[in-house]
Amino acid sequence: MDFVFYLTLFFFVLLFGALDNSIDYDFFARLIVGKSFFQTGELFKYDFYSYGTTHNFIDHEWGSSLIFYLIQHNFSDIGLYIFKSAIIFLTLFIVTKIIRLDKSDAKFHFLFFFFAIQSICYTFFSTIRCQSFSFLFFVAYLYILKHSLKYKNYRVLFCLPLLNIIWQNLHGGFVLGLALIVIFIIGEYLNNNKKFSKVLSISFLITLLGMFVNPYGLKYITFIFEAYKLNRIHIIEWQSAFFNHLFIFQYIKFKIFFAVCLILFIFSIVKSLKLYGIKSFYQKIDKTKYLLIIFCTIISLLAQRCHPFLALSIIALCYNNFYQIFNKKLSIGVDNLKEIILLIIITISSLSHIYNYKFINTLNERFYPVRCIEFIKINKIKGNVFCNFHIGSYGAYKLYPDNLIFMDGRYEETYDVNLINEMGDFFLNKYNGSFLKKYKSDILIIENFYPVKKALDNDKNWFLAYSDENFSLYLPKEYKRNEGFILPNEDKNYYFKTKFETNIDWLK
Repeated sequence: MDFVFYLTLFFFVLLFGALDNSIDYDFFARLIVGKSFFQTGELFKYDFYSYGTTHNFIDHEWGSSLIFYLIQHNFSDIGLYIFKSAIIFLTLFIVTKIIRLDKSDAKFHFLFFFFAIQSICYTFFSTIRCQSFSFLFFVAYLYILKHSLKYKNYRVLFCLPLLNIIWQNLHGGFVLGLALIVIFIIGEYLNNNKKFSKVLSISFLITLLGMFVNPYGLKYITFIFEAYKLNRIHIIEWQSAFFNHLFIFQYIKFKIFFAVCLILFIFSIVKSLKLYGIKSFYQKIDKTKYLLIIFCTIISLLAQRCHPFLALSIIALCYNNFYQIFNKKLSIGVDNLKEIILLIIITISSLSHIYNYKFINTLNERFYPVRCIEFIKINKIKGNVFCNFHIGSYGAYKLYPDNLIFMDGRYEETYDVNLINEMGDFFLNKYNGSFLKKYKSDILIIENFYPVKKALDNDKNWFLAYSDENFSLYLPKEYKRNEGFILPNEDKNYYFKTKFETNIDWLK
């Protein structure tokens, strides 16, 4: 029944890939980098579309930018959707191969995968982003390490330096791959598998040397480790879903998954301690497995963006344990019928969404100021555009070269380390007009729910030029003499059709 399982998994990926089709905030910055590279043949080491405090920067996602741009430029929405689905399916396929390393005859029950993956849909299936590569490479590393350990094929370990070179040029999450190797070195040493630990240590040192293979040399390595120390108090995905009071009632599915896993994990430890005693329990357990689960638990507690690493590790390493607990020993016919019914339901749902073109990437107007940006363009209003950092790359993509934006999602690569905190304080705390004067902001795009909106409504230096349900656009009082602005198009299809149009073109 492997065929039925993988077919169900395939359609499951297609379905949930279609359910989340809003474009990632930083995707437009990736397109800018990709287009600039293919038109000029170089990676710009300076910023050209921001007016906030910038410096020469290192782009740790430059490789992803090239891939994303090529796909979008040549295949548009359908290409992006297929690529995203392929990355996710391949990630989960490798996870199943890890499961089979522990138990070669393991039978895959889709419901377990369904509930486990559902807990991380908001991150795992979100529209294509650089982080997707880290999920894929993380499980690929885990498979290589487990495969080498089981079959004592130490040569395969020397694939890790090559994979690390590729990973580090796609996304900064490659640091988790290095952590994974260290966990196996320590864990297998504690498991008295010292030969494997020694060979893996050599592979790890070669992997570290490979970190210099990037467009930036030593500066890249320094940047990566400095970036992990940055204060990201205003970045939601770097906040804890457990310890931040703002997210107490969010990410419920993951928290249920986390709680169930934690309870069963503690239960298994207590049961084993009673059965074997402390000394014998320590000798029997797989220290590497425990260390990895503990590590992934810690990082998932610290940051929402790390939730998938825990879920993927649990599926890969603990599926067989869960199966033993919940196995009802159904007859083969009933068991197979259950899987076939799931396949039919998920297939019909997937095909229905694809038929209705719900796989098309969209700009959700709750999160993107598409009409405010269009207002600026059609009225040919030039100047510096101040907007929240996460919508900055979209603003730059649509408005450059007539307008510069304050900053975008490259906060850790491009801008002064304090800039994003200054911006956060402006939006969330008491209105400070000197902040806008300091950076010479000419046009303001403000989300309507921020406290600063009310202050701007009462500021005589600014007036509300345009507003929709989610965003407001403010201009200096001098513009009141030019009333009679052209209003943006109300047709949503217009913004869908033109979402990838830009004036950034180095060949003109």
